[in-house]
Amino acid sequence: MTIVENALDAPRVIAISSGKGGVGKTFFSVHLAAQAAKQGLKVLLLDADLGLANVDVMLGLSGQGSVKQVVSGEASLKDMLVKAKQGFDVLPGGSGLAELTALSGVQQQVLMNEMQDAAKAYDLVLIDTAAGISDNVLFFVASAESTLVVLTPDPTSLTDAYALIKVLSQQRDVRRFMVTINQADKVDGELTFRRLLSVSDRYLDVHLDYVGHMARHEEVRQAIQKQTLLHHNQAAKDLEKVLQNILNQPRDTSRSSGLQFFWQHSLGQGLNVENHEGAWV
Repeated sequence: MTIVENALDAPRVIAISSGKGGVGKTFFSVHLAAQAAKQGLKVLLLDADLGLANVDVMLGLSGQGSVKQVVSGEASLKDMLVKAKQGFDVLPGGSGLAELTALSGVQQQVLMNEMQDAAKAYDLVLIDTAAGISDNVLFFVASAESTLVVLTPDPTSLTDAYALIKVLSQQRDVRRFMVTINQADKVDGELTFRRLLSVSDRYLDVHLDYVGHMARHEEVRQAIQKQTLLHHNQAAKDLEKVLQNILNQPRDTSRSSGLQFFWQHSLGQGLNVENHEGAWV
């Protein structure tokens, strides 16, 4: 068996991130997990917005603990998992825990060891990161085989998405990104992606894959308020098209060793994260 074949035997790891908060990143994460589980995949969703986690809130879940107990060595990752009724497992990130917003090297190593062990039981691992370019975000995105960047047509969201892609490509050697535009019709979605693609092609050595747009729907707001997922309505149908595009993307064989790739390339790297103010150019 070749190295590539061995790599593709590993679970696929997708990080879902954004430059700016409030763009629907977690919304996409939980629905992507649900759609993959519906198709028969064994899915683990890690809420990596540590300290300000809300995956469990969006799904109406309650558990015995969170990633805090994992990184402190008090419990194994498997012990902290919560089963969502949609058929996938969730590792809650914990809310209001300031000490988790910047994991130490030791905590990163503990979490990575736990993730490597737990991931063996899954076909797909989804990592819902925090927004922005913090140490934690770079740590988790660098662990992924694939990265989905969620943004809206808002100029600040576009600018911050570019800043995220810039830092990840220059400091963590992430070169390929899937991009989805939320809260946009077909025209606005394509225009927003073209703007991001234009400046990225000009200044960065990256490849962007457009996986589609999601229009504004009243059903989305209602689902979030009710702590339920979209189901059998136009919004759900529109979202499913984007999610299927994501799942249908070919695996990146250069990074498909997933968590092991992360161990080799992420831990111990100096961040030296530049101030992203003005990063658009």
